[in-house]
Amino acid sequence: MSVIKWLDEHFEESILIILLAMISTVMMTQVIARTFFSSMSWPEEFSRYCYIWTVFLSLGYTIKKGNMLRVGLLMDLLPHKMRKTIEILTNLIILGLFGVLFYYSVIYTNKIRITGQSSPAMQIPMWIMYISTIVGFGLGALRMAEEIFKNFKNFNIQAETTMESTLKEAKEEVKSTTGPLVGKSDILGGDE
Repeated sequence: MSVIKWLDEHFEESILIILLAMISTVMMTQVIARTFFSSMSWPEEFSRYCYIWTVFLSLGYTIKKGNMLRVGLLMDLLPHKMRKTIEILTNLIILGLFGVLFYYSVIYTNKIRITGQSSPAMQIPMWIMYISTIVGFGLGALRMAEEIFKNFKNFNIQAETTMESTLKEAKEEVKSTTGPLVGKSDILGGDE
């Protein structure tokens, strides 16, 4: 059970870290090779494909972390239950969109697999690259379903507004950067 919990909490970010580390390592190797020897033909293609995988994996990660682009200030003006209802409806629409994109990515990836197309420099089958769309939209749909479930579960619980969460984050950032030597009066510019 702890493995499943760990995968739920850290799957996307672990793979994203590995992919970004691989991009950095391979491109640094390419720079060194180009400087002292001759350039290799495959690092740019490899990095491009790793980047494509990071883009699609980040779909589920941004949903899980709550970093999806949204207009929070406008929603804060609405009553709590109306805000939650609109959020659930929006999430259902996004879930439907991810479902459609997942379906068509499976169809298109299968067509690419049948053609036998391979990448120019590394000669890997291109369907491996197109699996990133299947994984990305699948994880996005899964994370969106989790988000909808949380919204239904916490429907009557008052959530903090965008302004409240922004102020909270700003205060935490000020605390973390100023340390214990700076008092409240120093930050706010007045006496305590």
